[in-house]
Amino acid sequence: MLRASHISASILAALLLAPVLAGARERADTLSAVHVVADKVWPVVKPAEEVFLPAVKAAPVQVADVLRRFTGVQVKDYGGAGGLKTVNIRSLGSEHVGVFMDGIQIDNAQNMQVDLGRFSTEGLGSVAMFAALKARRLQTAKEYAAGAAVYLDSYRPGADGWALRLRRGSFATSNPSLQWEKVFGGVALRAGAELLSSNGRYMFPYYDTTLVRENGDIRALRLDGQLYGSVRGGEWRLRLYSYGSERGFPGPVIRRAAGFPFSAERQADQDAFAQGSWTQDWTKWYSTALRFKMSSNYTHYATHPEKNPMALPYDIHYDQKAAYVSVAQSFTLAAPWAVDLATDLQRNTLESDVGQFVSPRRTTFNGALATRYALEHFRAAAHIVYVGAWDTFDTPEAGGWSRENSFRSAWMPGASLLWAPSPALELSAYAKQSYRLPSFNDLYYSLMGNSSLNPERATQYGLDVRHHNCHGKWQWDVRTSAYYNTVHNKIVAIPTASQFRWTMLNIGIADIIGLDVKAIGGYRNEDFVASLTLRYCLQRALDHSTPGSQTYGNQLPYIPRRSGSIDLQLEWRQWTFAANTLLNGARWSRTANTPDYYLEPWSVTDLSLSYTPQPGLTLSLTVNNAFNKHYALVQGYPMPGTNAFFTAELRW
Repeated sequence: MLRASHISASILAALLLAPVLAGARERADTLSAVHVVADKVWPVVKPAEEVFLPAVKAAPVQVADVLRRFTGVQVKDYGGAGGLKTVNIRSLGSEHVGVFMDGIQIDNAQNMQVDLGRFSTEGLGSVAMFAALKARRLQTAKEYAAGAAVYLDSYRPGADGWALRLRRGSFATSNPSLQWEKVFGGVALRAGAELLSSNGRYMFPYYDTTLVRENGDIRALRLDGQLYGSVRGGEWRLRLYSYGSERGFPGPVIRRAAGFPFSAERQADQDAFAQGSWTQDWTKWYSTALRFKMSSNYTHYATHPEKNPMALPYDIHYDQKAAYVSVAQSFTLAAPWAVDLATDLQRNTLESDVGQFVSPRRTTFNGALATRYALEHFRAAAHIVYVGAWDTFDTPEAGGWSRENSFRSAWMPGASLLWAPSPALELSAYAKQSYRLPSFNDLYYSLMGNSSLNPERATQYGLDVRHHNCHGKWQWDVRTSAYYNTVHNKIVAIPTASQFRWTMLNIGIADIIGLDVKAIGGYRNEDFVASLTLRYCLQRALDHSTPGSQTYGNQLPYIPRRSGSIDLQLEWRQWTFAANTLLNGARWSRTANTPDYYLEPWSVTDLSLSYTPQPGLTLSLTVNNAFNKHYALVQGYPMPGTNAFFTAELRW
């Protein structure tokens, strides 16, 4: 059930801000002068993948659908509109991937899983992926520390307007959204609301019969408000966000008696956060950035044994809160040389009514010292990051706060080089280390915790070659990336006497060798635009934990050795046609690469056709899994067959 207090708080804040904005509009009829100091030190690292959403007429609705097309990315999807969706980049694991919204990380200390299905592309300007490093001025220390990163960046409104989108389709899905944009002199406002409702029922084959996926429904409401402002030499932004949902978990498909419910598990979530940033160029050689965030994440999980007698009786409430502040400074010592210093401080708490559950508190400090040197054809960057985490927890036995095994720390160096011998050719290389702290669930969950776990350590090396050029109406871009990653002290779960009880251990070592290739070709004339994007990924992600064991040298779970995608988009006058095909090779659901855990290769094609009869009105039809392929991204969780959605978008 949605928490009305959080939703009401977001609405109340918008109402309180309205008179202030109206006053700003009365005081300023024209844009105020803004003094901006240019960044003399260019960015060293470019994103491995980036999509500018306003330029894509057939853009996906969910962020997860954008990322699944990127090279070297695996998106775990448990099926349906409400299924959990997490991202894994170059086999590092989803816990090593930082997801940043407008430069501030989306954090979850409880399990370190960011559900990308909760985030819409509405209001986003771009979605970018950095496979290892991002080296730009005024970054947070967390950005340097992330093993890989996904950036969700909003665009600043440039004019007044409304946008209404109505989306309706399979599984009784209804997904309307409304956005309002307003410019008040030097201040811009965006406010939006989005509703998602779906019964999640779809048919799938099961041996010699056909079943219907049950208990996969979802009802979700997202409210989002953003303010942008400019001051002399800088800019600021403020964001209020609320997301509430109530959904069912259909559970894995296994053999059971006819008519027996597969799952009756339900979960209700209420997430809310307020975040802001202020970036200021004080002089030509000194700049600062201040960022903050306060968040609250509430979860109610229930198994409902009255509907499923085989389920253990759970009715659990979790309440996680976090406060975060970051200060970044950039010093241009002597152009083109610059030095950056970033310090982050975060506080996480978790409360629960689970029996024998501790109440952990974590204070985390991240500090980064970085330097950048940039010429027209050569750029270099290096950094060193320190992370220290202090945990305190209240145990029933101790009856008070205990600090045993409560401190963990790590140093993370990194460096990158870029050389452009010609305008059409770029060569780059990087090396870095990153750490993944154990989550609250890893350490303190009463049935599975181990308070002495060490952080996972990942070491990454990479080499990129990029060639891009244009000739008349034709243009092309080819990028080849070779990389090697190794992960030590991998945190794994080992089952005990009961399948509901687990032991967490540091035993894993994983070695990942990969090659990513991306090729884009495009043609444009007055009435016709065509683009074709080909992606290919070859990965050997091997378990090297225990020499001589049955699993030594086997492929890691859910990592295909070969994968790729084909994107085609054609535009002719008011019409746009897009086709996307995902190709995925064979995988295993366990490190034991035996026939019992073998997952068949699959391919799936999505088609979209949109028509703009007049400026501001777009009608589109999307057919997902057009050829009705039967496949699963996670073993036991079948994905939907052919499904279709109609969308009408009106802007005025």
